[in-house]
Amino acid sequence: MADAATPEELFHGQWQGRPSKLDAFKPYLDDRWNQGCTNAWRVWEEIVPLGYQGSYQRVRAYFREKRLSQAPSPLGRHHLVSSPDGSSAGRRPSPRRSTFDSRLFSSTALN
Repeated sequence: MADAATPEELFHGQWQGRPSKLDAFKPYLDDRWNQGCTNAWRVWEEIVPLGYQGSYQRVRAYFREKRLSQAPSPLGRHHLVSSPDGSSAGRRPSPRRSTFDSRLFSSTALN
């Protein structure tokens, strides 16, 4: 610890750069990810019969790294695009939203 010039040097150790059991399967994982399969459990179940002897947690961590490395939306992670009727695109409006919208539109129609 006294030999480290920077805090980052404390994290450089014998395990960094070491090959993992997952390395041979990363091309397969990347292919499945690009096909739209982002479910780590499903992909883990697929690679075990192919000879993978590592843990599910390692596959999950690899997929998590891929998710986090993707560029975030400039509007935030949970931003949903609204359709012209005010509901969230791709979703049906909730009962609460439907009631609010119907009251809003019925009151404006009366004026």
